[in-house]
Amino acid sequence: MLCGVSSLCAQRSTVAPKLYLNIVVDQLRTDYLYEFENLYCDGGFKRLVSGGKVYENVYYAFDNIDRATAVATLSTGTNPYVNGIVAERWLDRKSLRVVNCVEDKNCKGVYSNEAFSPASLKALTITDEIKRSTRGNAIVCSIAPDGDVAVLAGGHAADIVLWKNNMAGYWSSSSYYGLYPSWAADMNKTVQGKPRKWEPLFSTKKYNNFGEKAPAAFSYSFDGKKNVITYKTTACMNDEVNEMAIAALNNTEIGKDDIVDCLALTYYAGNYDGAPMSHRPIEVQDIYARLDRNIAQLLDEVDKRYGLENVVVSLASTGYVMENGDEDSKYRFPSGTLYSERIQALLNVYLSAKFGKGDYIEGVYGTQLFLDNKLIERMNLDKMTVVSQAVEFLKSLDGVEDVFTIYRLGGMLSPELQLAKNGYNPVGSGDLWLRLMPGWRLVEDELLVSRQVYRSPVMFPVIIYGAGVQQSVVDKLTPANVLATEMARILRVRRPNDNSLRLFE
Repeated sequence: MLCGVSSLCAQRSTVAPKLYLNIVVDQLRTDYLYEFENLYCDGGFKRLVSGGKVYENVYYAFDNIDRATAVATLSTGTNPYVNGIVAERWLDRKSLRVVNCVEDKNCKGVYSNEAFSPASLKALTITDEIKRSTRGNAIVCSIAPDGDVAVLAGGHAADIVLWKNNMAGYWSSSSYYGLYPSWAADMNKTVQGKPRKWEPLFSTKKYNNFGEKAPAAFSYSFDGKKNVITYKTTACMNDEVNEMAIAALNNTEIGKDDIVDCLALTYYAGNYDGAPMSHRPIEVQDIYARLDRNIAQLLDEVDKRYGLENVVVSLASTGYVMENGDEDSKYRFPSGTLYSERIQALLNVYLSAKFGKGDYIEGVYGTQLFLDNKLIERMNLDKMTVVSQAVEFLKSLDGVEDVFTIYRLGGMLSPELQLAKNGYNPVGSGDLWLRLMPGWRLVEDELLVSRQVYRSPVMFPVIIYGAGVQQSVVDKLTPANVLATEMARILRVRRPNDNSLRLFE
C-alpha cells in the first residue's frame, strides 16, 4: 500500500470548496499505481492516497471501453446507453462516414479544422450541475490532449475547452465556446514548435525490469509540429497539460471567489506509442514517475493559491489498456485476427445467397455492422429474419464469441447481455455488434488499424481528496458512476440527470 505524507485531517466542511480539480488519467491502472511506488515523490500520488478516499477497484459496466466512453461515464454518472457516447468514433448512418463522437458541423474549429461540441452527449455532467447551481457564475475550464475528452469532461456549459491539434500541435478549441482565450493564444506562441526531449528520470537500475535483462535507456525528441499523435503518448504531453493548467490559473478568475469553479485536466499513462510493456518496459514506469511530479506540482500551486482545505481533487482513469503489439502467438496463447472488410464481404455473399443479390451490410466500423435498411425494405424482407440469419453466420466465424442485436436486449438480461446493452445507443451503434474471443484482435483494413480485444476489465482507482474528505480505502468492486455521485454530494449540487446505481448493476 502506498504511504507518504500525513492526511488532511480537517473535519467535514460546512461549505462547498472554491475549486474542484477534476483529473482523469488515460489508461491509469490500480496495479501499476502501487507497483511503481518507489518512483514517486511525497507530494503526488502518495499525498492523494494517504489523505484521500481511495476506491481501488473501479470498473466500467459496459463493453468496448475507450477514452471517450469512459470520460462521458465519469462526467455524467451514466453509461453509453443513456449518455449517447458509445465510442471515440462511429459510423454515421446517413453519410456512411466515420465521425468523431463530438463532431459538430454547426461549429467552427479555432486553431484547428476540427469543429467540436458536446451536442452528442445526451446527459448532463457534474460540471453542468455546478453551472446550474451557481446560476452560470462558476467557471469551468477543461484541458486535455484530445478533443473528445476535453469536450466530454467540460460538459455542455463549459467556458473554456482546449485540446492539442493533431496536425500542427496548436492548442485548439471550437466556436461553441465563444471567444478563444488570449492567454491560450499566447501559450500557442510559446509551446508550438518548442523542442522537447524525453529521457528517463532515473538510472535504468531503478526501474523494474520484470524478469528481463536490464532495460536500456531511451531518448525521444519532438519539435512540437510533427508526430503529434505519438507525442501525446509521452511524458512531455503531461508536462504541457500542466503548463496550460497553470496558465489558466494565472489568467482567469478560477478559484478566486467563494463560488465553486472547476478545472478539468486529462493526462496520459499508457505506454509510448501504444507498445506493450515487454517492448518498452521503462517508458510506462517513467510516465508514472513524471506524472506523479506533475500532480505534485499542480497540488502545490493550488495549495499556495487557495489552500487545499478549500479545494476538492478527484483522480480517475479511463479503465482500459491499448497495446498495438501481438505477442500471443510467441507464447502459443489462443489468439487470432479478424478483418472487418472481409467480414462485411463474406456476410454480404451469405445473405445474398439466402435472400437475393444485394449489399445488405452497408458499413462496418470496429465491431459494429450496419444493415442497409432501405434495401431490406425494397426487397420486402422481414428485418428480424435477416438479422437472425446474419447472427447465425457471424457466430460460425473463428474468433467470434457472441453477436448482439437490439432484439436480444429487452426484458430481464444476464450480466453479459447487460454489459452489451449498457454500451449500446442507437445513434452510434450498429444493427449487429461482435464480441470477440479473448486474445483475438480486429483489424480495420481501410484504416490500417488493429486493436486487441480484451474481455477482462482493467481495474482502476478513483481517489477523492481535500475539502474535509476523510482518508479511507474501499477495496470492493465499485461502478464508475461513484465519482459523479460523490462529487455531487461534496460540491452540494444535484446529481446529473439519470445518474443511478441501477444503470451499472
